Parts: sequence; C-alpha cells; structure tokens
Amino acid sequence: MYKIAIIGFGSIGYRYFEAINRIQLPNIKIFIVDKKIKSIMKHRNLNRRFLKTSDSLKSIPKKVDLCIVSTTCQNRHILLKKIINKLNFKNLILEKPLTQSPNELLKLNNILKNMKNIWVNTDNRTMDIYKFIRSKLNLKNKILMKVEGNSWGICCNSLHFVDLFNFLSDQYLSTIEEKSLLSWFPAKRTGFQELDNGKLELKFGKHELHLSSNKKSLPKFLKILIKNEKKTFFIKEKMNIFELKYNKKTFFFKNDPLSIKMTNIIKKMLLKNKSNLPKYVNSAKLYYPLIDFFLKKWRIYFPKSTKVPIT
Repeated sequence: MYKIAIIGFGSIGYRYFEAINRIQLPNIKIFIVDKKIKSIMKHRNLNRRFLKTSDSLKSIPKKVDLCIVSTTCQNRHILLKKIINKLNFKNLILEKPLTQSPNELLKLNNILKNMKNIWVNTDNRTMDIYKFIRSKLNLKNKILMKVEGNSWGICCNSLHFVDLFNFLSDQYLSTIEEKSLLSWFPAKRTGFQELDNGKLELKFGKHELHLSSNKKSLPKFLKILIKNEKKTFFIKEKMNIFELKYNKKTFFFKNDPLSIKMTNIIKKMLLKNKSNLPKYVNSAKLYYPLIDFFLKKWRIYFPKSTKVPIT
C-alpha cells in the first residue's frame, strides 16, 4: 500500500488530492491534515475509498511514501520540525514560497540538511516548452528573459521563474535591482501582502531575468520573452496552453493545471523515489536572495519586522 500525507488542504492541497486520485495504482491511502478540516469537508466531495482526514499530525502513520506540505509558508520551519519528528517519509514536496524570512530559511536548511528526496514544486523546468527552448540556447552568450503580466504575484510566484532561469542559464541568482518601484498591496489571501506595479532586474552571472507586474497591464496572461544571440522566443502563457513564436513559426504546448501535471510526477515518486522537480537544496540557494530582498523592502515601512507577510 502507498501512503500519502497532504498537510494543508486549501485550494492547492485539494489540487494535489485530485492529482493523486488520477493515479492508476492500487492501494493508495491518503491522509489529509488541516486545522480547519471539519469546515473544509462540508464543501469537498472527496470520493476516495482509502481516505482519512484529521486536524492533527497524530492521525498519520509513522511511515509514508510521500508527504506534501501545501500550507502557507508562515512558520514553515516549525511545521517541518514537527513533521520530521513524527514521520518517516520517502519523499517530501514543498510548495513555494519557502519561508517568510532569510533567518527562517536558514533554520529550514538546518532541519532538512541531511534528508534526501526533498522537492520543491516549481515545475517549469519539467515542461516540454522550456526543455525545447533550453535545447536551442547557447550558454556562452548572454540570455535575457523578460516576464510581464497583470498582478501575477511576484512574492508568491517569482521562485517559479528564478528556478526556470537557473535551468535555462545554468547559473545562480547573484543580484536583484529594483528598476521600477514596486508597491505593497493586500494579497488575495487575507492577512498577507504582495508586491505589484514595478519591475525587478535579476542577474545570474552575465545573464539577466526581468520580472514586471502591473495591475493595469492587459491581457491577463503572462508574456515571456527570451533572447539569446539572434534567437528570440516569445511565449504567451495562457490558462491551458503555451503559444510559442520562434524562428518565424508558431508552436503550441499544453499547459495542464496542477491537478493533472502532478499526477505523473507523484506516480514517479511513488514507484522510483525520483523526480524531475528541483531539489530543495537548489531551490533554497535560489530563494535566499529573493526573500532577503522582500524583507528589506518590507522593512522600509516596518523597520522592526523580522519577516515579511507573504504567502
């Protein structure tokens, strides 16, 4: 029997559940833990034979094949310490962002430092479209990538593109510069904040990644431009499909929702204890300068803050 624990059952946790429900393997048992599980269950139709829900980690067996942490990143290092003290897992998936401060990230690093098969769900590097683009790049020459969209969540989602650019350039994030002043706004989730209406320039050695978000920019889909030598890749990242223009041709790639694309990723973990997702160690190295920048930006307005309220 394969045992899977989902810690945190908001919208993301539910998408993981849907992905697991699609896996064609016998005897999968899912353990769901959420502090508000009773109220959540009133609104969820969880038609799964081998399912157990609880508001406590005590309900999860000592050994599981996969643990998925899909809570907010608030006090994540504390939660991970509790999970590790309680569970013996073969694989662990963490949702981004990783933490709310550089100090918390260092604590999380210390907790996870001797553990294997810790993955972060920044999955752009696993997608066919970016594998195709990577095969066309010449890393000896500068790569410039621009990401632009309408309030797409720089704090919450920038690690997706930082990890992708690490995959494309084979370099790590070194510096961050605010090219156009970003402002803080209430995030969609109550009690959290997000940056918008500005632009960041991130350098990876000689390569550059530009991230811009604007509440007034239209349309809603992300526009991504990648330049390398005389090659130009223009991508429209729409809800269900990527439209790529390259070399005077237009290509289309599927953009499956989380509930579909995680199905094969999780299945591979269960069968082989392997994944094409980035390892935590790599993600943490990329995330440190990001969260350091976000906290410094937050401290301009709240100087005594030890962490930034992002989710």
